[in-house]
Amino acid sequence: MSETKYKDWSHDQLVQRILSLEETSSSPVKSSVADQGMANAPAKKSQRKSRPFDMSKYSQRSVAFKVAYFGWPYSGFAAQGNEKDVPTVEGAVFKALMTAKLIESPENCNYSRCGRTDKGVSGLGQVIGLNVRSNQPKEGDSTDFQEIPYIDTLNRILPKDIRVVAWSAAPQDFNARFDCVSRTYKYFFVKGGLDLDRMRKAASYLIGAHDFRNFCKLDPSKNIQNYERTVLSVDIRPVQDITQSPSMQMYELELKGTAFLWHQVRCMMSVLFLAGQGLEDPEVVRDLLDVQKIPSRPEYIMASDLPLVLYDCEFQGLNWQHASDGHTTAGVASPFKLWKHLHEQWYEYMTKAMMYQTLLRDVDTIPFQDSTVGTLRSQGTSKFPAADIVLGGGREHKMANYVKVLDMQRCDSDEVKKEKYRNKKQKTK
Repeated sequence: MSETKYKDWSHDQLVQRILSLEETSSSPVKSSVADQGMANAPAKKSQRKSRPFDMSKYSQRSVAFKVAYFGWPYSGFAAQGNEKDVPTVEGAVFKALMTAKLIESPENCNYSRCGRTDKGVSGLGQVIGLNVRSNQPKEGDSTDFQEIPYIDTLNRILPKDIRVVAWSAAPQDFNARFDCVSRTYKYFFVKGGLDLDRMRKAASYLIGAHDFRNFCKLDPSKNIQNYERTVLSVDIRPVQDITQSPSMQMYELELKGTAFLWHQVRCMMSVLFLAGQGLEDPEVVRDLLDVQKIPSRPEYIMASDLPLVLYDCEFQGLNWQHASDGHTTAGVASPFKLWKHLHEQWYEYMTKAMMYQTLLRDVDTIPFQDSTVGTLRSQGTSKFPAADIVLGGGREHKMANYVKVLDMQRCDSDEVKKEKYRNKKQKTK
């Protein structure tokens, strides 16, 4: 159509023309070619509904998985039923297992866990046991088959801070909690001004079978009747130095025992730090283990959760496999994939740590008055001047007047807590 056709039209004529065209285009009689094409096009097929997974069609086997995780962003290991608001390591593991169709649900897979680490605590050797889907034939030769690559399958789905490290076939009645022979924890800390000999002496009193109720948080809802646990070994040693600074030398406490109570390791570390600072005599540990003398826990502050890790869980009869395909070829097998993944995470955190360290060195050149007045030692008095209590993980607690542990206010005893819990339950009925 020529552009000169509407050149001499008035404003009113142009408006009328536009209205006329709009009426024509909206008429049900006339339709565009595109509309006709859409009308003549075949209807889209409705999306298929996914069929529910039927585990009965597959064979299953009892296995154990060794799981490593960095617990800082999680609300503990054990699932609490609300992963959106309270994310847990176990919740992420369950999600990966169901996504991979290795289980139908956490409730019907004979699941068990070795340890129940708390919020912020990590694990490098956590062990879980459960029944999972298997490629093992239901009938015939049960050895001539290639098993599901459990490690690679799960690690492709899991968040980057959770990895399956190894798996093993397990007896059908395997229980990760009750079949565990020993558990080993590690706690990392900066030496700073701590007296390690005093800490080692205090730690030596922990070895053996003791009633550890003064080194844990009591939970009356669990109705624990026996607080005796056995510590097999305690060691404090330096770890690889990445700071190149004597004052920032990292050490680790390695603690091995048969089992541990709620917050037991963090309570132990808190008292060991007090001994290392000279605020308490090492023998305070021996006093706290005497529940006849000290029947309830003094209200000292627990050590930080950040440096604590469940390092190893020991079992008899498990044959750990670290490669899904039975090979160790670089770039192919699970160990290399795991190493590469961890190396990437390590590189990222080391780069961040180096930035902090660079700025710390620069700030360290600025003159300032150090308010710390030497190492405080016990002089037979119940109070000390102001003190920064070491809690680990870079945390400290400032106290205007330090009160000796044995002179601190006490928590409710086990009997009192249980009585209060029973009374509360009766009132809610």
